[in-house]
Amino acid sequence: MTTIPAIHMERMKEEHKVSVSELLQQGFCSKFQFGTGLNNAQLQWLLERFLVLDEQRGEGERIVAIQGGSVIGSLSLQFQVRSGEPRPSTTAMDLLRLWEGIQEVGWGKALGFAVRLACLRHRPVSGELYIADVSVHERFRGAGVGRMMLDWGLGEAASRPEIRYASLHVSGSNVGAKRLYERMGFCTKDVQRSQFMAWLFGEQEWNYMIHEG
Repeated sequence: MTTIPAIHMERMKEEHKVSVSELLQQGFCSKFQFGTGLNNAQLQWLLERFLVLDEQRGEGERIVAIQGGSVIGSLSLQFQVRSGEPRPSTTAMDLLRLWEGIQEVGWGKALGFAVRLACLRHRPVSGELYIADVSVHERFRGAGVGRMMLDWGLGEAASRPEIRYASLHVSGSNVGAKRLYERMGFCTKDVQRSQFMAWLFGEQEWNYMIHEG
């Protein structure tokens, strides 16, 4: 009888960043490669740098799902940062690596990535915990890992007295994910349609969903 290793959640560590960038590349390649010409390796490199800079901004935390020592899922939670909270600083070495990498990728491709990333960003308001992304390794999709991470995120929201609701965005074409969110108690608060977003991502409709209580 084969024993399946248990899955547990923990906050992302330095040694997880390469694995998480691979997961993000798998999950979001269609959005970031649309119209940019980025190949898989270039996109993964940019996503890894994004993880470093996102951590340094101190605007949230990233959770990883671990099974048998391997990262099989990732969840990003973001919230409004209180003024005066200490944040890690960007070092000269960070900037040098970023500069060298962008030169190798190409400024046009890097700019296309940066514009798309900025358009997907959501600034949480007071009382909001925003689920910025959920990604699951392709071999584990459909096995309940995404739901497990979302349950963890909702539990985190419930444990913080300042949080009134959790929220997320999902594209209109991602019917399966939207159905999962609805089963977990999310409801559609707003439907946004944009020709500009369609030009950037090939996705015109985006649903803003919230989970209260």
